[in-house]
Amino acid sequence: MRTEGKKIEWIVFLAVIAALSFLRLGFAAAEEARVTTDKNVYRFGEPVYVTFFNAPGLDRDWICIVGADAPETAGGDYQYLPKDVREGMLTFATPAPGQYEVRAYYHYSAKGYVAAARHAFTVESSPAYEKVRADEAARFERPADPANALEAGAGKDGGIVYLFRRSQAASNRVDAEVRADGKAIAVMPHSTFLVLPVAAGDVALSPGALSTYNNQQNKKEEVWTLERGEAALKIKAGYVYYVQLTVSYRAGYGARMELVPHGEGAAIIAGDRLKSLR
Repeated sequence: MRTEGKKIEWIVFLAVIAALSFLRLGFAAAEEARVTTDKNVYRFGEPVYVTFFNAPGLDRDWICIVGADAPETAGGDYQYLPKDVREGMLTFATPAPGQYEVRAYYHYSAKGYVAAARHAFTVESSPAYEKVRADEAARFERPADPANALEAGAGKDGGIVYLFRRSQAASNRVDAEVRADGKAIAVMPHSTFLVLPVAAGDVALSPGALSTYNNQQNKKEEVWTLERGEAALKIKAGYVYYVQLTVSYRAGYGARMELVPHGEGAAIIAGDRLKSLR
């Protein structure tokens, strides 16, 4: 009988331990930091409602929406959380179609870029998004003008790029090499523009070597370039684009290219009376 009594006591002890462990696990789960969205799939244009739970309510804590494969240090579209608020809802605009994550950065002052919670969702295209894309494209591309001799090269197989460089006092004596997909195609002094027939498809325009003329040694020499930036274009057959090449000097030379709205580019070429190289 004594042995049986000890068995019962041992069973009761194990039951108490199990119950305490279950309660402890339930409490931990209840306190777990979480973020969710009201939907897992959105159409572009719909608001994204993000609900957060069990935030510490600290200054500088924040929640963001970033691409699903973005690094932990990416800020994306972010909002700071109200101090002393442990749960609530934030409203975000839908990003472009793709795969995304909501990430919560709690105890940010102490832990930095360590996500306390995350939630995945998807954004699909919509008529609203297609209109935004079309409106944006209309700013940066236009059909070639068949009456314009400079655009006669645009046709079913390719388009035209006006590449122009304006005058800047700090870099007027510097010539800039121009590259298309890494291949040198021209050298541009300031206040000039090129008309480039380009095959339809993707093309990367970038500045290459920068050089200046050394009067004392009667020769050209390359100057050190601290910064280079390329313009990545998607050329449509029969369309015209404008790309600006900028060479600047701030404790060293920098050169970059950027796609500009076609109306702005045409006005610069005409207004600044840039000289055509071709």
